[in-house]
Amino acid sequence: MSLDYDIEVEVSGREHQGKTNLVAYLSKILTDAGMELIVQRADPQIDEKLSLSLDQLRSRLAGKTIFLREVQSIF
Repeated sequence: MSLDYDIEVEVSGREHQGKTNLVAYLSKILTDAGMELIVQRADPQIDEKLSLSLDQLRSRLAGKTIFLREVQSIF
């Protein structure tokens, strides 16, 4: 599998705060929109989360504050 990509998104945060839910949620939104996506799995529960619906994932993320930052590349 080639890891050739144009945009890199990393999800970080404290333990048990919904990082895997967010990865699954974004994965579903992007693939449903027809985007080519590579998901590098760190949490063994990602497959379980990927099987949930968007509504279920949205519910799991309810009440969470998500910090989204664009970083300028130096390359």
